[in-house]
Amino acid sequence: MDFTYVSSTCPYCGNGCGINLVVKDGRVAGISPWHRNPINEGKVCIRGNKSFEFVNSPARITTPLIKKDGKFVEASWEDAFKEVADALKAAKGDAIGCVASARTCNEDTFVFRNFAANVLKTANIDYCGRKCNADAVRGLTDAFGAGTMTNSITDLSDAQAIFVVGSNPLEENPLAGRRIILAKQRGAKIIVADSRRTATAKIADLYIATNPGSEVALVNGIVNAIVMAGKENKDFIAEKTSNFDKCKAAVASATPEAVSKTCGIAEDVITKAAEIFAAAQPAAVVTSAGAGSGDLVRAVANLQMVTGNIGKAGAGVSLLRGKSNAQGAADVGAVPGENGLTLPAMIDAAIAGKIKVLYVMGENIALAGAHVADALGKLDFLVVQDMFMTETAARANVILPSASFAERDGTYTNSERRVQRVRKAVEPVGSTKADWEIVAGIAKAMGHEKDFAFKDAEAIFNEIAKAVPAYAGITYAKLEKPEAVQWPAAGGVFGTAVLYADKFATKDGKAAFAAVEFKPDGTADNAFPFMVASQWPMGTLSVNTPSIVREWPSPVVYINKEDAKALKITTGQKVRVSDKAGSVTLAANVTSDIKKGVVSLPANMAGAAVRLEIAPEGA
Repeated sequence: MDFTYVSSTCPYCGNGCGINLVVKDGRVAGISPWHRNPINEGKVCIRGNKSFEFVNSPARITTPLIKKDGKFVEASWEDAFKEVADALKAAKGDAIGCVASARTCNEDTFVFRNFAANVLKTANIDYCGRKCNADAVRGLTDAFGAGTMTNSITDLSDAQAIFVVGSNPLEENPLAGRRIILAKQRGAKIIVADSRRTATAKIADLYIATNPGSEVALVNGIVNAIVMAGKENKDFIAEKTSNFDKCKAAVASATPEAVSKTCGIAEDVITKAAEIFAAAQPAAVVTSAGAGSGDLVRAVANLQMVTGNIGKAGAGVSLLRGKSNAQGAADVGAVPGENGLTLPAMIDAAIAGKIKVLYVMGENIALAGAHVADALGKLDFLVVQDMFMTETAARANVILPSASFAERDGTYTNSERRVQRVRKAVEPVGSTKADWEIVAGIAKAMGHEKDFAFKDAEAIFNEIAKAVPAYAGITYAKLEKPEAVQWPAAGGVFGTAVLYADKFATKDGKAAFAAVEFKPDGTADNAFPFMVASQWPMGTLSVNTPSIVREWPSPVVYINKEDAKALKITTGQKVRVSDKAGSVTLAANVTSDIKKGVVSLPANMAGAAVRLEIAPEGA
């Protein structure tokens, strides 16, 4: 019996937890703790612990598929490459769109980006993570000069106060949530703002039950309360920031009375939050790129500048990510080139007939709603590269089967900028290939073999280190230890844990305050009386992991007990949830852990306000 352990990185969220793949007789049989990894120290959530299950799923696509007469038939790689190459050659560059992934490796994305630019001659490349992350990333860039988490996940346990807003780490990024628990055990005060009493909210010293979408108003109110009390860090503001007067003027109207009405909370809660946060040094903010808008990120950046909580351990803005390589995909260039289209713009262009061919690598964009599904239906040609028959893949003309993270080498860059190895543990199932190998095969079929003749993933990473300044000096050899390297790497063997200790990455070296104003994003009315708080949605990997499906077999709508009583809805009952775009039928979960007048749905299922009704029998 052959029995080995192969160290790798969890393929789920942006924490980048270290795991050991247990390989028995050439098959991944389980996960073993990797105690030396500094992020998770051997602890893993259910996703990481069961990540081997989707690798072994019988639902994996194991051979290329070409659609003929409306049905997929198995094909050779040679035939599949030719089919795709012919379609791409027939389209002009600006009529082609490329969708990269937040869950493929840096090496895959780098090769895909070069293929788009140099072979397809298109600037239309983007990735799904940017659709929900772009505003948040831009917010940090405008404030500090770089669109990334300022500190390390491990730093959170050193904070004296932690303000969690627009995030639910204990359920969404559990090993970051663990650091919040450790901080609390060491005496830190935890403030959580959420319309749901989530697992994270339940450990809070101060829980603020805000209305959905009112988080910017709350943060502005806290900043204003700190300034009005004279508790701002005057020295930090004077020496290291600019535009404070603009921020001060913008938050002046965020009085406790005004914020109370907007957020649906008591006035004294704002004062309490301000007192806790201003008194703590260091203090950290935790938010999520997917849930946090650019305005929210700019608002919390203002809060951290007002209190001087940037550039030191236990402070900063922790921008957590939902997918394993959301940070890396942006780092290595999966963003539109000059005059290139973002992903939402590509969808609009497809509907308008301007984008004719779409190449989607490792994302299920069809789940984004009817608008995207309509766009896919108008394409002349759709090629999808994935492990499973997703809703997007089902619409493709050609499906190219990808190897899983356990079947190939590469790197992920987690939310704290830590570049970590993904190591091949087993041979790819069927005839699947690493994503970069698939792209290189298409390039060869299009007459560009020489420029894509990479020996292996390490050779590609060496090119990344040359092309991406933040990765300069990083090599596979330096990634062998579990600490890996946090970019920028110039700070030492293991890189830079805390950004902006000396100066910011802006032109003048100072952090920039912003005049952030609260903008209501849709309100409930008589037709749609319930505000919506989004849940963490199930994705392609989760729905193909049996242990996770057993825990969460289907999406539900969470409803406050009083609201449910008025509508005569009980737990388990089928409920039709409708907004202006359409409706969906879900089972009800009646609970006291959500604010009255608010319902909670998976993020991809509803808008800002909805109505509920008991679904007809058989729905």
